[in-house]
Amino acid sequence: MNYKKLSKLGLGALIASLPLFAVDAQKGKEVINSKCIACHTGNTEDGLSRISDQRKTPEGWYMTVKRMQREHGLKITRDEETNVIKYLSDNQGLTPDEIKPYSYVLDKTPNVQEEGKNELLTEMCVRCHSEARIGLQRRTSDEWNSLVNYHVAQFPSFEVQALARDKDWFGVAQNEVVPYLAENFGKDKAKFDEYKKSIKNYKLPTKWITHGYTPSIGDFTAILTLIESSDESYAMLMDYKYANGQEYKARGIAVAYNKTEIRASFELNGVVYRQILHLDPKTNSFEGRMFESLHTEQGSILTGKALNSKESSIVGIYPKAIKAGTKETLTIVGTNLAGQVKLPSSLKVLKTVKHTKNEIVLEVEASKNVKTSSNNIQIGSKVFKNSIATYDKVDYIKITPDYAISRIGAEKDAKILKEYATFEAIAYANGKDGEKGTADDINLGVVPATWSIEAFDEQAIEDKDLDYAGQIDAKTGKFTPSVSGPNPKRKLMANNVGNLSVIGTYKDGDVELSEKSHLIVTVPKFVNPPIN
Repeated sequence: MNYKKLSKLGLGALIASLPLFAVDAQKGKEVINSKCIACHTGNTEDGLSRISDQRKTPEGWYMTVKRMQREHGLKITRDEETNVIKYLSDNQGLTPDEIKPYSYVLDKTPNVQEEGKNELLTEMCVRCHSEARIGLQRRTSDEWNSLVNYHVAQFPSFEVQALARDKDWFGVAQNEVVPYLAENFGKDKAKFDEYKKSIKNYKLPTKWITHGYTPSIGDFTAILTLIESSDESYAMLMDYKYANGQEYKARGIAVAYNKTEIRASFELNGVVYRQILHLDPKTNSFEGRMFESLHTEQGSILTGKALNSKESSIVGIYPKAIKAGTKETLTIVGTNLAGQVKLPSSLKVLKTVKHTKNEIVLEVEASKNVKTSSNNIQIGSKVFKNSIATYDKVDYIKITPDYAISRIGAEKDAKILKEYATFEAIAYANGKDGEKGTADDINLGVVPATWSIEAFDEQAIEDKDLDYAGQIDAKTGKFTPSVSGPNPKRKLMANNVGNLSVIGTYKDGDVELSEKSHLIVTVPKFVNPPIN
C-alpha cells in the first residue's frame, strides 16, 4: 500500500468517522444482562435460557435480535444491537470449518444450487429456506425441538402445504428431524471452547495480499489493510488494479467477529459495497466476496493471505492458460515469491515487468508448437504444480452459471430493484484421454464470447417470453430483466417473467463453439433476510 497517495487528512477523517460505528462487545454483554433477562432466565456468566444453547454467525445473531424486536417487543438502540451481536458472535459463534461448507449464503453468491445432502431435511425444511440457514447454526437437541414448536406456532399453514400434508409433519419433525439436527448440527460446546482456546493469542494481520475476480471485468490484485480503531472496529483500505488497467481505492470500516469473520462496508463511485471475509487463523488466509449492497448478485470473489507470511504461496495467477504462439502478461500473486522464477519450457519470458515478494508480472510468449498441457511453475525452491496451462486449441466450452435466476423490478430509486444475471464462457481442453468431460480435462479460463437468448421451450414461445423478459448484452453476457408488471400487452396481463436459454458462442480460429445455459426470469424477492 502506498500511503503517500492517501493524505493524512483523508486517513484521519476515515479513522475519526469510526466512532460513529463504535463496536464494544463488553457493552453488548451488559445489555444482555440488563435487557434480555426480562424474558431469558440466568446471566451471561452462568448461562441464559435459550440464548446459551445456540451458536450462530453474526448474520444469524442479527436475525435473532431483529426477531426479538419484531415479535417480542424488545426495545434496543442501534448501538446496543451492534454490541449485542458482537458479544454473541465472539462468544457463541461458529468455527471456520463449520462456516466454510455454507459460506456461499453469507457471501450472497448468486445462482448456487444446493446438493440436498439429506432427503428428509430437504422435504421437511429446505423446501422453505436454504440448507445453509440450518447449517450455519448449532443448537442443543432441546433447542432444535423448540425451533420445531416455534414453526408450528408461527406458520400453522405449512402443515397443509405440499410435502407436508401427506405426513404427520410435527411427529416426523420431532422424532426424526430433531435427532438428525442434534447429531449433525449440535451445539458441541466443547469443540467451540477448544477452538476459542486455540485462537486466544491470535493477532489479526493488518495487511493482506489479495486476488480478486469480477465476472465480465476480470482478475485484479489488491492490498487489503486493516487499521485498528480505539474500539473494536477497523479502518479498511483496499487498493486494487485489474488486469485491464482499471485502478480503484476503497476506504471503509470493518468489524472482526470471533477474530475470523470480517464484515466491511465501503463506498466507491457512489455505490455502497459490502465485504464478507472468512479467515483461517491456521494458514493466515481468507476467502470471501465483496458485492454491491443493493445488487448483491454483482460482486467479486476474493482470496487473500497475510502479506508478511513466510510461506511461499500463490494466491492467484492470471491468465490461467496461454495459447500457442501468443504473447500475454502473466501475473502471479502470493507470498514470499522473491526467488528465481522458472516457467515451463513452452513459455519464454520476454520481460520482467515487476518482481516483489508478493507479486510477479512477466511478459511471456508461448511457443508456436506447444501442445496442450497443465504445467508447473517453480519460484525459488517451491514448485507449484499444475499452475499454468498452455494449449493449441479449445476443445469445448461451458457456460457459467449453467442455471441462473434473474428478477424483474425497478431500475433505481425503488425498494424492489432488478436482479441481473451475468454469464461467462469457460474454455476447456480434453485431457490426455482425449475425451470431453472427464477428470483430466484442463480449465483454460474465461474466453470472450458472443451472447444471445432464445425461448427455452414451446410454452415460452407461445407466451412470447423472448419479447418481454429482458435483454442480454452481446459482448458482456450481462442479462437485464424487464421492469415489473403487470403488462397489459401480455396474456392475462402477466408480469414480464420468462423461461429462456442463454447461448454463448466462442470462435477459436475457424472453429465456432456454442453452449447453452438455462435462465429463469421471475418475480421480485420480497423477503430477503441476511441468511435465506
